[in-house]
Amino acid sequence: EGIAVGVSFGGGMTLAAVITIAIAIHNIPEGVAITAVLRPEGVSVLRCAAWSIFSSLPQPLMAVPAFLFVETFRTALPYGLGFAAGAMVLMVLVELLPEAYHQGKRAQVATLAAASAIGMVLFQQWL
Repeated sequence: EGIAVGVSFGGGMTLAAVITIAIAIHNIPEGVAITAVLRPEGVSVLRCAAWSIFSSLPQPLMAVPAFLFVETFRTALPYGLGFAAGAMVLMVLVELLPEAYHQGKRAQVATLAAASAIGMVLFQQWL
């Protein structure tokens, strides 16, 4: 995630802001998951928050070298972004959708997947 943020800054402030906000929102359930495991064990809310923050520390640490790498090899940025997007799409198609179809209602999964794809296309038009 930190590398994604660093690379996105190589693509301009608009891309960087969108990616950074998306990853920040994505980190909320991560923090909740950490707290959900620690809180029943008697860990205080403050310590749960501290562990949630600590788990995300590698992200900004990796963002800086990723940005410097992209600045050095700027011509490779479109290929890197395309590769990253393709890797995410592959992961969704190979890992997430089959599991969702297996565990959920197929019609709902298909509807949500289609709505998400349409939303991404519309969002891309907005950028």
